[in-house]
Amino acid sequence: MYFSTLLSVVLLFASLVVPSLSTPFNSRALDYYRPPLPLPVKVLHEFPAGTWLGSLAVRGNGKILTTALTSPKLFQVDNQGKEPVKLVHTFPDATGCTGIVGIGRDVFYVIAGKLSLSGFSTVPGSWSVYRVDVRHHHRHTTKPKPAQVSLVANFPEAILLNGITVLSRYRKWLLISDSAAGVVYRLDAKTGKVFNVLDDPLMKPNSTAFGIGINGLKVVGDVLFFTNSNRKILARIPIEKEGTSRHFATLVANIDGPDDFVFTEAQDILVAQNGADRLGRVTGDTVTTLAGGSTDGTESQLFGPTAVQFGRVKPWIGSSKADWMNVYISTNGGTEQYLTGNVTRGGTISVVDVRDYW
Repeated sequence: MYFSTLLSVVLLFASLVVPSLSTPFNSRALDYYRPPLPLPVKVLHEFPAGTWLGSLAVRGNGKILTTALTSPKLFQVDNQGKEPVKLVHTFPDATGCTGIVGIGRDVFYVIAGKLSLSGFSTVPGSWSVYRVDVRHHHRHTTKPKPAQVSLVANFPEAILLNGITVLSRYRKWLLISDSAAGVVYRLDAKTGKVFNVLDDPLMKPNSTAFGIGINGLKVVGDVLFFTNSNRKILARIPIEKEGTSRHFATLVANIDGPDDFVFTEAQDILVAQNGADRLGRVTGDTVTTLAGGSTDGTESQLFGPTAVQFGRVKPWIGSSKADWMNVYISTNGGTEQYLTGNVTRGGTISVVDVRDYW
């Protein structure tokens, strides 16, 4: 008798506290526990005025590698913001670097070529991709080994190589966007062979004056997602295993000033909105501002974001350095200053904690 009475009380309490499985989950309830938007931005390092950072990648130890359009150099920035910036490599026969992507642990591929931001021009045929191995670079030793750098391929037909992503890690195939020509190349990083695999109307710039068409790109399954900066869109196109397609690209969302982007675990897309000074989140075809942007007449905390990547350090007992729910953002200091010629800010590497919004 006592047991049955106690069981009835427990079941009654559970029915009041635990929602029924048939009751739909209200995701809006989470909004009460989320910090308000836009999220705060912490600057880890600001480069000298006139430094346009093009992209970034995260090493296995959490350190950040970043490229600069304004110099042919690859830098390393401490993800805690405590160590000085280190020069990893200077690329020959180039004036700047654009995209960077990693395959495996601490092996990266970097785009370098000749371009001028003062006249917003580029030298066709000057673009190359290099392999950069930093597995033994800047370790905790008195004499760290330099990065091992080798040329993978030249692109004599390219006008402005920009974004780069992995198509096949096993085959070491990369996809690379030509923002001026509006096409995508496939690079076999093992052999150095280059193939023109995609040419779609939504990849083309809509301006002939140094137009920036297809920019950032990412492969998810058998779909290539890409931004087009001139057209202010995020688009998708189904692809074959070789990177080719028998389809036309379709619109995902209209978005102001899109550059590079990254997917969250929930398959939302975080976009560096270069022309809008903000970090946007795309859910379906809806775009919201996570960080940056001007609110109530205040100045944005992000000036010309160019790329975004998640941290890679997972939590472990006793560690306070986990950053896998942070995103790191490279910026150019503000695109507007290059258009006006009044350059007063440098590019930055910043961090935003997005754990409540990813």
